[in-house]
Amino acid sequence: MTSSLAAEQQSPTGPTFGSGGPQHHLLTVLAGKMISATVCTLAQVGVADHLADGPRPVAELAAATQTDPGMLYRFLRAAASVGIFAELPDGRFELTGTGEYLRSDVPGSLRHLAWLYGEESIWNCFGYAVETLRTGEPAGPKVRDGKGWFEYMEERPVVAEVFHRAMTGTSNMAAQVADSYDFSRFSFIADIGGGQGRLLAAILGKNPGARGLLFDQASAIDGAAEVLAKHDVADRAELVVGDFFVEITPGPDAYLLKAILHDWDDDDCVAILRNIRTALGDKSEGRVFIVEAVVPDGNDWHFSKAMDIAMGVSLGSKERNLRDWRELLAASGFELVDTTKTMPPHWIIEARPI
Repeated sequence: MTSSLAAEQQSPTGPTFGSGGPQHHLLTVLAGKMISATVCTLAQVGVADHLADGPRPVAELAAATQTDPGMLYRFLRAAASVGIFAELPDGRFELTGTGEYLRSDVPGSLRHLAWLYGEESIWNCFGYAVETLRTGEPAGPKVRDGKGWFEYMEERPVVAEVFHRAMTGTSNMAAQVADSYDFSRFSFIADIGGGQGRLLAAILGKNPGARGLLFDQASAIDGAAEVLAKHDVADRAELVVGDFFVEITPGPDAYLLKAILHDWDDDDCVAILRNIRTALGDKSEGRVFIVEAVVPDGNDWHFSKAMDIAMGVSLGSKERNLRDWRELLAASGFELVDTTKTMPPHWIIEARPI
């Protein structure tokens, strides 16, 4: 493997917001829910956007965000305690370097992702986590009136917009994926479930001899033409509306799946991958590239271990370790070839047809 999973950057064993013994450490971990809710709420009302030009008094921020000044101060104080904002001696608040990523207009913005994490149905799934733990079944359908996440979004345009903006907000990830792997040997590259096309645009931009295909549902792909044109690759990319559970367009010699398979259980993932295998046909040198987290072994903190719980309680899906990926690919007619580290917590998982 070109980038050993064993060499993945290690992180502390857990969040540390202060010093203290084991009991204090546990209290800190338990407070994570409260801090997360605080940051998600501040992201929803857009406080960071109103601090883009510098520090402001709480009263001004409250007027701009239509919030209660006293309560807003308490939310900002809590967020400042973990380095998202900073309270100045005169009582004004300002953004920190970390808080900058809660702005809507910065590259790599996480504002809409934070908003999404606090969305009512996603958040409420954790209230039924004990049922998921006992039964293995997600709580998502229960809190969404029996609907799956994507069906639920179709009925809620605001939620759908937040979701799609969250997925495209980390646009710097597309550039890092394109920089992390040399795709130059492929002449026709498809991004399956590629949404607005930022990843495809980044890869085509680095590989001027390649053509591209962007495949997704109509609601997700809307606006992609503008993104591709902005990156001067529209003349080399075609847009295809489709359902990857039904059929995937044949022709490309490389297929990309970025942050798609963790939304689905193993059976659904096998169905998607088998459709790609069918689309590849007899292209023995064809490839599928899966851009996802690879859950590391051991006891160290890793974002994928927490996200795995979120996926389990909400969607009934999961994050996967290297063994899981090997088994999933083998069941779909592929063999894992290599893994290449890209923007954390993601890896590029390369597989060939067998």
